[in-house]
Amino acid sequence: MAAVRSFILNICFYSFTIFCAVGAAIVSFLPVRGPMRAMFRFWCHGTVFFVRYVLGAKIEIRGREHAGPDTALVVSKHQSEMDIAIMGTVFPGYGAIAMQELDNYPLVGRIVTQLGHIKVKVEGQRQNQLPQVLEGARRVRAEGRPILIYPEGTLMRPGKKERYRAGAWHIYHELGVPAVPVAKSLSLAWPRRDWRKFPVRCAMEFLEPIPPGLGKQEFMQMLEDRIETGSNALIREFATPEQLDSIRFDYEHDGGSWSANRPPENPPA
Repeated sequence: MAAVRSFILNICFYSFTIFCAVGAAIVSFLPVRGPMRAMFRFWCHGTVFFVRYVLGAKIEIRGREHAGPDTALVVSKHQSEMDIAIMGTVFPGYGAIAMQELDNYPLVGRIVTQLGHIKVKVEGQRQNQLPQVLEGARRVRAEGRPILIYPEGTLMRPGKKERYRAGAWHIYHELGVPAVPVAKSLSLAWPRRDWRKFPVRCAMEFLEPIPPGLGKQEFMQMLEDRIETGSNALIREFATPEQLDSIRFDYEHDGGSWSANRPPENPPA
């Protein structure tokens, strides 16, 4: 039955996404951004509807008291393609880091521009990206929208971890705002780049904000510890016994000691 639900979800999701993409391509030619953002909200809520009522997965969103209308910077674990939709139901106008190279694809660049994301060159001979990132962050902040950044820069499987890049600290330092870490176990239901989805429970949790004013090393360590510890706790809480048996946690941090799974790292550059 779970396999049937997963198959039906995929049919619904990809058909719905194509429908929304066509609509987005049409409204991308309008001189205002409101219709594009409305289309994005429609896609986010539609995707969550399919996950909950077609797949049968139970999604909890915790810590909403930390995700208010004044939130400026959200720094999140990135485990699943579903992340984008779930986050969009909480912050429908967020501005995320996007590839500048998307401008080379017909209509895609227009859609990204209309959504007001922060474009950064990532291919070929890279220049210093930081000025682009900070300029975009200042623009999004001035528009009263939250900035979303994934510090690992890629989708991760449950329990896995990559080096945290310091772009989040540079934005945090430049804007002088609190940073809201986000822990997740969404990949238990929708694993990254996987056709098979699972009708299980999972969660996204907004954690206690990190106050402004911390130095780079202290901020990065606190950010990593909160996100990884929080995500691992959600995975252990929601994973089925079969899922938990297959997960090897990269990050174990308790009272200042690291597990043998992962030796201490140098502070992120």
